[in-house]
Amino acid sequence: MPWAYKCIPTLQMVEVEYSGEITARDLHESTSKFISLEKEKGLNKFLVDTTDMKLASSYIDVYDLPTKQYLEEQADRQGRVAIIPPDCAKTRDAVRFYEDVCRNRGWMVQVFSNRQEAEAWLTGGRSS
Repeated sequence: MPWAYKCIPTLQMVEVEYSGEITARDLHESTSKFISLEKEKGLNKFLVDTTDMKLASSYIDVYDLPTKQYLEEQADRQGRVAIIPPDCAKTRDAVRFYEDVCRNRGWMVQVFSNRQEAEAWLTGGRSS
């Protein structure tokens, strides 16, 4: 599995790490898992490290996450997703696209240049 996660209940947060090639199926399955964690455990903050990720799916697959899957699976609109961008330029562009699509639809998603800023936004409610 090219993604892993760790729950931090005291912060209502999930740390997520994607590495290697991530397919459309990986995106769909991981998103379903994280939405279920929101519902089952009340964890609605996600720190997503995509530093070592290489996207092996299309922009349509990325677009479908907030426009279809989030709605179909009833993701928490109060949730926050902080993303640490990947090193790969092509994948970094896709992550920025995801951020734009999410924000344009009212989801609280933001890309940060480092982990400290991302954690501060998640735990303190500040945005840059």
